[in-house]
Amino acid sequence: MLEGFADDILYLKILVVSFLSALIVKRLPNRDLIAGSLGFALVAIVCRWHLLYSLTIIVANLAFINVVPTKKLPLVSFCATFAYLAFFRCAHLIGLPKPYPHANAVQLLVTLRCIGLCFEVADAKNAKKDDSEKRRNIEVPNTMQAFLYLYNFAGLFTGPYYSYQLHSDMVAGKNLTRIPFWHEVIPRLFLLFLFLPLLLFVSNMFPLAYMHTDAFFENHSFLYRLMYMSPVFVFLRMRVYCAWMLSESACIANGIGAYPAESRPAPGAGPTDLDAYNRTKDDATEWSYEAIKNLDIGQVEMSDGFRSGMRAWNRSVQYWLATYVYKRSPKAARMPLTMLVSAFWHGIHPGYYLSFLTIPLCTYAEDLIFSVFPKGTDGRRNKTFQVVWWFIRMRGFEYMAMGFLLLSFESTWRYWSSIYFCCHVVAIFAIIFALVMKQVVRR
Repeated sequence: MLEGFADDILYLKILVVSFLSALIVKRLPNRDLIAGSLGFALVAIVCRWHLLYSLTIIVANLAFINVVPTKKLPLVSFCATFAYLAFFRCAHLIGLPKPYPHANAVQLLVTLRCIGLCFEVADAKNAKKDDSEKRRNIEVPNTMQAFLYLYNFAGLFTGPYYSYQLHSDMVAGKNLTRIPFWHEVIPRLFLLFLFLPLLLFVSNMFPLAYMHTDAFFENHSFLYRLMYMSPVFVFLRMRVYCAWMLSESACIANGIGAYPAESRPAPGAGPTDLDAYNRTKDDATEWSYEAIKNLDIGQVEMSDGFRSGMRAWNRSVQYWLATYVYKRSPKAARMPLTMLVSAFWHGIHPGYYLSFLTIPLCTYAEDLIFSVFPKGTDGRRNKTFQVVWWFIRMRGFEYMAMGFLLLSFESTWRYWSSIYFCCHVVAIFAIIFALVMKQVVRR
């Protein structure tokens, strides 16, 4: 039953070790040294000599911080780190061994941490004295402090991403051992044990590998092929849910992302109300871990549209993209550049890009449809319409998920064409319908 799950089982072991370690590390002195050393050791044990891939770009970024002028630091780090990520993914083409899947996962998180750290350092050095009331800037770390952050074991293999600011708040926290956290961890562990059996069931009953065979297309009807993507998407969701429930639990147990609820922390960003944070950070009575919450399962499953569903998914990476790409790019290029960076960060498989290119079509159709069916005075849309659109939204997510699972252009295109590009057809129909309805209403 567990055949073909070797990589996932190893991920599970890593996450369990991370969670159990977090329960101890938080209580020890020099927790940053221990957390960074443990992360480095885990990468060395799991990835072996492939550790050199992440170590190389980390050393390079530490050099950038010390050598490159502050004004140019973010751009140099961004370009060099993504160029190195491209090399990492193509290294096997020039005779180097193909990186382990776990080394790839580490490389993704290290990429975010390295670039994010360089932006944080540059922002701190460029900050004006009166900026402290509007935003929090880090105390620029020395080389060892930065290295330990970049290899902090919590979230290193699966995310969530967290900034150096969140890391340093954990390191400097005076009351970490007194801040309650089990009320956040237990529900996540409950969901983990709820999702694991479902993951095993759908992966065995509806194997993804079957979609790569000729028999899948030759022996089954259009309806079967269309419906098959539903359980396969369940497999993807359960796999991600299980990983992130355990990874979030490790971060929470380690004290990362613990802020006074009154400071209104946001995913990735930390406190958004700095006055409340400064007033309550040492003696808060209610604590929130929203800053480290990478996934809102309720919104992913039941939100009213494509946009709201996507905002609830991998929120820490969305924060990184919004903060370091979208907001720092020229207005005219913000959206396409952000989507390009997001797609490239995820990988170079053509299926990713086919799926990402489908997103604007779906969101444009949704915006037009929502303008035809606006919310009422109670803040809700017509119930019948909302149920229908939720159904379309879920099928759209399933359709786009196939690009992330089938990976190659040929496999994704073959599957989409076998179900007649239904998502694209429905989106185009919705656009035409909405435009016609708007014209009718105007008359």
